[in-house]
Amino acid sequence: MSNVIWYASLAGISMGIAAYAIYMKRDKYQFSTYMVFYLFSATITWMGEFIVLGLFNSYAYKTGISQNPWAQNLLGHLLLNTSMFPAAATVMIAYSLKLGGIVLTAALFLLPEYIFDKLGLYEQHWWNYYMSFFNVIAFMLISRKWFSKMYKERRGLTRAVTYFFIAFICIHFPSPILLLAGKQQYKLSFVRKIFDDYYLSSIIVSFTYHLILCIVFVYFVCILKKWYWKIVPFLTCITVLTIFEKTNILIIHDGWKFIYTILLQQISIAIFILIEKFTLKPD
Repeated sequence: MSNVIWYASLAGISMGIAAYAIYMKRDKYQFSTYMVFYLFSATITWMGEFIVLGLFNSYAYKTGISQNPWAQNLLGHLLLNTSMFPAAATVMIAYSLKLGGIVLTAALFLLPEYIFDKLGLYEQHWWNYYMSFFNVIAFMLISRKWFSKMYKERRGLTRAVTYFFIAFICIHFPSPILLLAGKQQYKLSFVRKIFDDYYLSSIIVSFTYHLILCIVFVYFVCILKKWYWKIVPFLTCITVLTIFEKTNILIIHDGWKFIYTILLQQISIAIFILIEKFTLKPD
């Protein structure tokens, strides 16, 4: 378990730096704007990690919490990609970092990666340090460009895309937590045959399912403005999860109850609706 302390410490430091930047630059943007951007940029890293690590096994996190390598990868992903990348993006926005600051940030990212590698807390497969360097630069530049766009254009497609990312992290976040806790999994036979691992195959199914679900959520919450349309995501969630549970796509374990999963999803939807309602209000 000692390995995970390193990951948790790095995550805590990253989020502390972001919190400090937001506090010091609280007069520059509203807290809600920083929050939306933090969640948006975190989702970018989650989606990138899904491709680079989940589908192409580029490297491995050695968190030490399980004998299963994908359980370790999942926890490492949750800790680092929900902290380091969005924290760096938030600092960039708060302090208006130019290209030189972005390059320096990318270089600083290599330090913990190198240390973790040398300590046996992380290992590269086909991934390399220079890829991390350019990946951080690309992430920062794309995030900066989108922040300017979402802050100025608070309507239409720009707003819908922004809140699609927010919806995803709200809806998907409980799934890997419950999977790691041994409470539930998602299972499709053909996915399990291709990705022969309990944790990896479950995340691929839930990740894909939640991506599709978020399209529905954004349409009924962000595009259709009447209050009664917001009921649709709640009903959709209940219907789909019930079908999944009855067909053994969603499997409940270890004393967990199906109704708990339903309630968590309903709470996640409610949080998303509240975020959309009270943040980045159109002028």
